[in-house]
Amino acid sequence: MESTWNFSPYKESTSGVSGDKTYINSSPLSDIAISRQFYILDTIRNYVKSNRMMDEATSSLDNISDRLCFSKVANPSIPILMEYFKKHPSRSCDYSIGGILMWAEYFNYEMAIYDSTLFLKGYDPESGLFIYYAPLGKLEHEIALSLIREDALGNNGESILISDRECFADESDSGSTDDTCFCDKWMEYLYDIERFLHFSGKKMEKKRNHLNFFLKHFPDSETEVISSKNTCELIDFTRNFEKTHENSPLFDYEGEQTIKVLEDYGRYPFDGLLLRVDGKIIAYSFGEKIGDTFFVHVEKADTDYPGAYQAIASELAKHVKQMYPDVCFLNREEDMGYESLRKSKESYHPSLLLKKTLSGL
Repeated sequence: MESTWNFSPYKESTSGVSGDKTYINSSPLSDIAISRQFYILDTIRNYVKSNRMMDEATSSLDNISDRLCFSKVANPSIPILMEYFKKHPSRSCDYSIGGILMWAEYFNYEMAIYDSTLFLKGYDPESGLFIYYAPLGKLEHEIALSLIREDALGNNGESILISDRECFADESDSGSTDDTCFCDKWMEYLYDIERFLHFSGKKMEKKRNHLNFFLKHFPDSETEVISSKNTCELIDFTRNFEKTHENSPLFDYEGEQTIKVLEDYGRYPFDGLLLRVDGKIIAYSFGEKIGDTFFVHVEKADTDYPGAYQAIASELAKHVKQMYPDVCFLNREEDMGYESLRKSKESYHPSLLLKKTLSGL
């Protein structure tokens, strides 16, 4: 899972951008969204129950004697996790340092190593489900699944296995079968990095207009690489940022974790930029590179400067392309079921979607 708030809230102006001052909508979901969430959770639970009955009747590997030994994910886990994520690169933020470390407390993430294979598990407080991720390593699938199932027997609740299904953004689900269950709120949005350099193309015209407005009205803006020299300023900016936005448990948690990361920024394999106007920080963003994907874990901007979100997104894309020429995609991660964030992410026209396939254990 990953940061919900790495996109400016969705509010497009058709008459210009100068008056477009927007705040992140982290208020409670609408009635339609709430109904949709309950539908998703009911679907997951029914799917889990039906699969458990089938698995109990057909599984022949559950009597395996070895067990997984899980331990809490914490900062000392970073080198081990990095080794596996780099050796087995994925385009999913579930296999990134930011995706796991920044959300370790919220999802109660744990890890285990068995036969040179990494296992990750957690607990989703919203659905009440224990979640396991497809393991990374050399272990045969059947053996790995048996180990997960055995561990799941000790959970005080229902358990699911999450796998990734990559598809083009305009691809329908016509190929899905009745025994395939997806969870929309955990779907990840990936974008062609080339389109973020200048927001080129007709589809990105509104984003380009916002960027051009910023460049025209703040021509002396400057970018700066995030380092120990400016993290104290960024912490102050983040605290002020949170005061101007509505509260929600997820938003508050993300802000606290962002500050924790900034306080010990050098420990993480992160790369990022900040944006200044007249010496004042007005936006920043950071993430990490794994394989051909750069994961944008955090992005915040002062909406008193119209176009600041587009400016920092474009500048970071340029920086990433210069530092890591092999990067093809920006993973802007999940919307966590917030309608305003979903609209925002869709408005940037993703190239790929990572859908989470849920299997009962």
